[in-house]
Amino acid sequence: MTPRSLFREALQEAERHKYLESEKAGRDLGPGAIEDWQRRHWTLWLRHRWLEHLLGVTCWEEFEPQCFGRLAALFDSHRGVLGHVADMVRNGSENLDILWWAAFERRDLPTVQRILMELGLNNIRCTHQCLDFVRALERESVRASERESVEERGIECVKA
Repeated sequence: MTPRSLFREALQEAERHKYLESEKAGRDLGPGAIEDWQRRHWTLWLRHRWLEHLLGVTCWEEFEPQCFGRLAALFDSHRGVLGHVADMVRNGSENLDILWWAAFERRDLPTVQRILMELGLNNIRCTHQCLDFVRALERESVRASERESVEERGIECVKA
């Protein structure tokens, strides 16, 4: 499976958000809309991609290749519990929410704990890579705005 680029797809999502929000506002919201996407959606979006990677659904080049499909392989005999945990993660649940659910529903708590350890939700928070990503988004958004501005004025850029 050919890995996909997490950051490239995140930029597309952020640009889509910028477009939709700008349409609603009736004007170009510029880099602020990109920052808004990052603040409002990045963490959960990143968790979804991490989960896809660990379940073997989509391979993301920014994540370790040896982690691809690891959850599906390790917990093949516990697909039901894994499916519930994955759904809860997709909905934004934290470890404590999932453990509470498992205890309340009388699920196999040791298996849920092992799934959570392998999932490593606390390790997929914003790191220096995320901050670099946000800076790259800001630069790309500014460049895109400049290109749009140049195109609107009918100016062509020619290499010197």
